[in-house]
Amino acid sequence: MLSIPRDTRTYVEGRGITKINAANYYGGPATSANAVSELLGGVGIDRYLRLNVQGVEKLIDAVGGVDVYVPKDMKYQDDSQHLYINLKEGEQHLNGEQALQFLRFRHDNLGDIGRVQRQQTLIRSFMEQAVNVKNMAKIPKILSVIQSHIDTNLSIEELIALVGFASKIDRSNVEMLMVPGEFSDPKKYRASYWLPDLERLDAMIADRFDFGAKPWIYENVEPVYQKISIQDSNDDWGAVDDLIRTLNAEGYWNIRDYKPWTEPLEVTKIVAQYGDIEGAKAVRDALGFGEVVVESTGHLRSDVTIQLGKDWLIKREEMKLLEEEESYNSW
Repeated sequence: MLSIPRDTRTYVEGRGITKINAANYYGGPATSANAVSELLGGVGIDRYLRLNVQGVEKLIDAVGGVDVYVPKDMKYQDDSQHLYINLKEGEQHLNGEQALQFLRFRHDNLGDIGRVQRQQTLIRSFMEQAVNVKNMAKIPKILSVIQSHIDTNLSIEELIALVGFASKIDRSNVEMLMVPGEFSDPKKYRASYWLPDLERLDAMIADRFDFGAKPWIYENVEPVYQKISIQDSNDDWGAVDDLIRTLNAEGYWNIRDYKPWTEPLEVTKIVAQYGDIEGAKAVRDALGFGEVVVESTGHLRSDVTIQLGKDWLIKREEMKLLEEEESYNSW
């Protein structure tokens, strides 16, 4: 899955260089498909599905809600849009209306990019909880509930086949990427854009769609060049310092301590922020713990973000005991 931030600067037929969300506003699905294909270097777009916000709400309610960790208190009010958001930090079971609040909140330092990250968080939770064999019997009801909120050129048979396929796949194999890039300089551009990193995007497309030039950007990346960010969920600065020393010993030096990950994690997540799964696996193998995920929920300026869980605390104690034992034996 590839998330495209709505402010992505690209060519839109009939509008020129502008934000990609203008494609849907001015030209609907056909113009949107062309704009996405243009952005991705010519990859064909065969099908589309547009689901409005009421449809998202109905979908979540139809499957009984979804459990999500809300990373912080979210409160916002916009009377003009009839948008009222009031969510508390922590593990929450969200109904459709609350899930929509979680998805639409964008008032943080990352703006729309933070919203993309929350969308990926909710989608992964939705897949793990709702897209399963036991819910297959609900598909006709679910489709009937949201049918008035869907615009698509997929047939009912194709929709059912895709849901059936999704219910059988290994969730850990699902990769959720985002168009790589950076925020525009307000002094240079009149509008606020997400400027795509086309070199890295081309590598993503070539790697996953077998389209275009062979990706070189992910090949033979030495540890010393990997940009690694650490987000601690244990509230233990000593554990972070020890992890940095461990990574240094394995040849990783381009490391920064990023803002904490508020959700308490049992297992460390090693996030391939821009899809470099081999680089993330190399970090995991060097550490000897954690699980690799391909998603864009980590630090934007990292190649790999380590969201540190309790398994590192256990591993660290084991390493200390081993060091003490070796010291004692050598004495």
